[in-house]
Amino acid sequence: MSMKRSRSKGNDMRKQRLLTGITGILMAFLLAGCNTSSVEEWVDEVVEDINGQIPDNTLLPVESVSEEKYVYGQLTEEEQLVYDEMLDAILNHREEVAVATLDKDVLAKMYEAIMADYGGLFWVDGYSYTEYSRAGVLTGLKFAPKYTMDEAARQETQAAIDEKVDVLLGGISSEDSDYQKARFIFDTLVRTVNYDLNAENNQNIISVFLEGRTVCQGYACATKYLMDLLDIPCTIVTGTANGEPHAWNLIELDGAYYYMDTTWGNPTSNSPDDFGDVAEVVDYCFFTATTEELFQTHSPNVNFSLPECNCLDDSYFVQENCYFKDWYPEDIGALFTELDSHPVQMKFEDEAVYGQAQQFFIEEGHIGDYYTVDSSLFYMKNETMRVLTFLKK
Repeated sequence: MSMKRSRSKGNDMRKQRLLTGITGILMAFLLAGCNTSSVEEWVDEVVEDINGQIPDNTLLPVESVSEEKYVYGQLTEEEQLVYDEMLDAILNHREEVAVATLDKDVLAKMYEAIMADYGGLFWVDGYSYTEYSRAGVLTGLKFAPKYTMDEAARQETQAAIDEKVDVLLGGISSEDSDYQKARFIFDTLVRTVNYDLNAENNQNIISVFLEGRTVCQGYACATKYLMDLLDIPCTIVTGTANGEPHAWNLIELDGAYYYMDTTWGNPTSNSPDDFGDVAEVVDYCFFTATTEELFQTHSPNVNFSLPECNCLDDSYFVQENCYFKDWYPEDIGALFTELDSHPVQMKFEDEAVYGQAQQFFIEEGHIGDYYTVDSSLFYMKNETMRVLTFLKK
């Protein structure tokens, strides 16, 4: 018989003006309810072989196109073959294919691997499989992608995405540095895509590029999709953040690994309604985060190994000279001259220096020694990451 199952995410005056014009936000981490695709199993239907007929389990020859992919490189040769067969079926919009395994758990692992290695598979959402047995012995296993659209609609949607992406990437060059490319993608997605739990197609890149609103899975897929186009190694990682389902990315810049959470670059979804001006902020706390930093809030749940990310070379705060190991108030204060053009973020290596900066510039109002506050000034504190953000209204 066959059984089909399915899987489916300065001065006193200045100080006084500052103290009456500055408002603080203690940043809470976002994304309660950021759903990611699930891989729960259930029986869909049962089909019996007629007269004991054995189905065609012929394996189709497939070409591997994933040698450079992060998760693919961790698989055994046998697993890579199944991965290749499943990916080939998805890319070629095949209805059903036999696979070189009898283990449905391998299917689950390979599907997860494909979804981590590829961010642009917007036309597929889960899969079903059929187990074939004779006389109680399992003889074959077939994989059937669950498509959300037909091939014609897929091609039309891809063309629309390509047109949008071509415009988005017009602001970056292949000759730019890895850091410049990664930051461009991060900035672009944070500034142009709204976080919206009610967004349609929010588990794929359609919601990002064609609708401009998504959730964490969409952000992570779009980050992966754009990184691939700029030749930046990138992988999608799923798990939890503050106990809620979440998705983010692992990227490689200049030979070193970093974590990037594009969703958390957008602070609007976790801000009080009366602080709407934070929409102007791109939060770089999780742009290129280390393992130690990220794992304070994030917990991956994946079937592949993750590297230790401990490099700071391509951190936004290092690259932009706003990372402070020691207490140099003049150097820190000089950053406030940039407030007229953009929000200012600064990160401190330890809690002692972070505390000094908070007390000196905010509580004692010495920001007025370096910047004339002639309008409302907001600040945001991320105590976990030891980051202060200042925004002129």
